[in-house]
Amino acid sequence: MLSNPVEDEVGSTIKPFSGLDQIQTTINFFNNKSDSHLTNSKNNGMVGGIFQEWRQKYVNIGQNIEHQPLTIGNMMEEIRNRLEKIKRTDVPLFLDPKTATFIDVAIHAKVHQYLSDSTIEKHLRYARFMELHPQPIDFRNLTPESFIRHVIYRLEIEDPPATPNALNHEKKAVLMFLKAFKQYTEDWKQYVRTPPIVTNEDNTYVPFPKTVNKLYHAKYSNDKYENILLQTIVFMGFNFGMRPPSEICNLNLEDITINEDGTGYIRIHEMKKRGKHRLIYPYNKTVLSSSVFKTPKNYIDNWRYKVANKNSGDALFLMPDGQRVTSWYLRDHIAPVGKKVCNEKSFILYTMRHTFATYLYEYTKDMKKVAKRLGHTKSDTVDKYVHVADSIKEQTGKRNLFNQAFRSIKAIERIANL
Repeated sequence: MLSNPVEDEVGSTIKPFSGLDQIQTTINFFNNKSDSHLTNSKNNGMVGGIFQEWRQKYVNIGQNIEHQPLTIGNMMEEIRNRLEKIKRTDVPLFLDPKTATFIDVAIHAKVHQYLSDSTIEKHLRYARFMELHPQPIDFRNLTPESFIRHVIYRLEIEDPPATPNALNHEKKAVLMFLKAFKQYTEDWKQYVRTPPIVTNEDNTYVPFPKTVNKLYHAKYSNDKYENILLQTIVFMGFNFGMRPPSEICNLNLEDITINEDGTGYIRIHEMKKRGKHRLIYPYNKTVLSSSVFKTPKNYIDNWRYKVANKNSGDALFLMPDGQRVTSWYLRDHIAPVGKKVCNEKSFILYTMRHTFATYLYEYTKDMKKVAKRLGHTKSDTVDKYVHVADSIKEQTGKRNLFNQAFRSIKAIERIANL
């Protein structure tokens, strides 16, 4: 049994189900008029009626789920489009749980709860996961008892049990709905708890340069384009330090500025800070524009156009079907390979950011510069990287950890320049 939500399509369910089961679940999903995603067509207001035409269009697509799945990403794109056309006063202060849809709740969260797009998207994914779980949550009838039973099941029945972080995310997702429905009562505050999250900063995993080099060249897919795409994302993750997956997924072509001499910068959309932007000037221009490294320029010039289509928009990184990469796409394709290459179960997408911070501190010895590059306002948030950088340096006996990770790549570059 899984402990975390998976990349979902409308009506899809947990991975252990067969493909046939998933398709049948999808059909049942759209036929179930009491499901929390559906709308009450008799209601012409914001709650249940305003999105009927859009939803029906995707219901039709959903009947052939294998070819055109409706993802949370599709839903978020439509929500953003709708928000451009409505006023804050058009959105009710509170929603009716009997008729409201996930889309209605998402718009309420954006307009009245002031949540960021990335937070709303994450909450919707967890909500979908909980609704389809063996111990499900009925979002039309939210009760403290039902959530407590769900938590107990996740801790006692599932193998491995759910992590405190996962359960905390699920609680926050439910909270978004409770606020939209004006149901956040004292019972929820008093009785609903999730296990405490224990942070162990001494347990931050940072791979050695030789291992990072292997990750640059690892095989992430049998498809040539997809393999280059994922290698490029991994290379950028280790050399630019953006927050994965959100800041990687939200990169657009216009965010990459490369001058004729190869210098330039990248504009990062900090979705966890409500769309705030920051500029990253790379520590070395070669990681931005080299034709040998898996750089953004290399990907844009030689690979992106191969899959770009009408669904691509301005997205920088495109999946093989031409659509923008998603959070779960990156997790599903990069994390398993990373764990295998590193022989370390704790490898996650954030390992790339941790490694960048560690290597950059060893390179600059400037905590303020590291914090600024990561998008932090205080340098004490990155103090944990100091001892890791010093320990790796002591073992490798060399000064520049970035160059050590590039070792074999640099050899290729020298040969290419002969």
